Amino acid sequence: MSNTLVTNKDNMDGKIDMEKIRREIIGSDTNTIYRKYLNGNEVWYFKEFLNEQNYSNKYDEFKHYVNDKLKIRFNEIAIFGSAKCGFSLSPDKNLSLFNEKSDIDLALVSKDLYMEFWDEYLKKIYSGEIVSYNKFAKGVVRKFIELEQFPEDVSLYREWEKLADVEFYQHLQFEFGIAHDINYRIFESWDAVESYYKAGISELKRTLEVSI
Repeated sequence: MSNTLVTNKDNMDGKIDMEKIRREIIGSDTNTIYRKYLNGNEVWYFKEFLNEQNYSNKYDEFKHYVNDKLKIRFNEIAIFGSAKCGFSLSPDKNLSLFNEKSDIDLALVSKDLYMEFWDEYLKKIYSGEIVSYNKFAKGVVRKFIELEQFPEDVSLYREWEKLADVEFYQHLQFEFGIAHDINYRIFESWDAVESYYKAGISELKRTLEVSI
């Protein structure tokens, strides 16, 4: 999918006071930061980047579309990462702002789907087709699967690719103005989502504290 933007918003950086946010992250506890920036129905990408007047409704429409096309329940879909708050809370990105090369992190929270993909991957391991799986295993330990790491020759993955096809992305671009790549993570539960992002925030806090 192309990273060419279909928006006339040239620069959103001025609306985000990163020094203020840096001080806030250092001075606040992890739960507070998680609740403020990653919880709720307000998504920076729709509100600021795409300048949607009814941004919450547009986000709901987006989730309904993903629900219909990818067969994921509406309440199992959520945007996280820099598209959610305008900047990255990942410890290795040092509060980098969302930009033209950023991905939209989409969390799909479904235990059934998580187990389906995990079972298929496990079959590949036992068959000897996969011998190096440290990165994948690191995600599974934290109860999520990143689809970009999944073997493309597995029928379950091919079925997914048919759902998330060119037409799917074209509709996202022309109907919603979304021209960024989407990074899918399938989480086992909402608790797993919260644990993953809070761990990242905690590590980011430690990194920022050291840099003072």
